[in-house]
Amino acid sequence: MPSRVTRRAFTVSYDKPVNKLITSVGILPLLTVDKTLSSVSLDVKALWDTGATVTCIKPALFERLKLRLFNLTGHTTLSGLGGDVTAKVTLVSLFLTPGLAIEYRPVYVANFPGDADILIGMDIIGKGDFAVCNADNKTSFSFAVPPFPDRIDLAEKTEAANKHDTA
Repeated sequence: MPSRVTRRAFTVSYDKPVNKLITSVGILPLLTVDKTLSSVSLDVKALWDTGATVTCIKPALFERLKLRLFNLTGHTTLSGLGGDVTAKVTLVSLFLTPGLAIEYRPVYVANFPGDADILIGMDIIGKGDFAVCNADNKTSFSFAVPPFPDRIDLAEKTEAANKHDTA
């Protein structure tokens, strides 16, 4: 008998079109020098970015959580629109919703534009299904993990709608 898969998902809706997908997430520092900080997650603002390969936290959040580095001797070079940046890595658990945790996640310490504290990249987004919609001049997005076996195919949906409209 196949094992049953437990799925988790959420949807965020905005009352207008937006060009940034922002949510509140909980962050639990795993490598903190202050053990009192590792017992309760801190709610911070996250920017979802499909153009980012990895998830990053700002240096100010790294300091606020009194995090230690995961690899004391190494660093990674991240490339983006601003050029190459050297980033150190730490380890956290992220709570995208109270029931949807991404545990023991390496995150890179790097500055990025905007007022979000965390940039959620494709290393997390790629673990599930991610869809952005703009119906009724309002933006929404959904995220589900693990991904469903059937793919979201907007071309197929469009073709079916066009056939229905011309029938």
